[in-house]
Amino acid sequence: MFKTMQKKLAVASTVLLMGCASLSSAEYQPAMEKALDALLVAERALENASHDKGGHRVAALRHVRAAIEETRRGIRYDNRH
Repeated sequence: MFKTMQKKLAVASTVLLMGCASLSSAEYQPAMEKALDALLVAERALENASHDKGGHRVAALRHVRAAIEETRRGIRYDNRH
């Protein structure tokens, strides 16, 4: 039983250390964060805009949401490489 607890503790410690190591490699990306913030503001503005735009508001919202996702992917990619 003691060896089983030791193994579980070793695995948990390894997972914790790997998580800490990945967090420490993440760097602040001010330009990407600023872009993401602006896109989130744009998304809210488009959501709150009147709906009489001939489908263009909906298309713009779709593009902004895609840009938000791509920006987040870029941040994650940079943090991993």
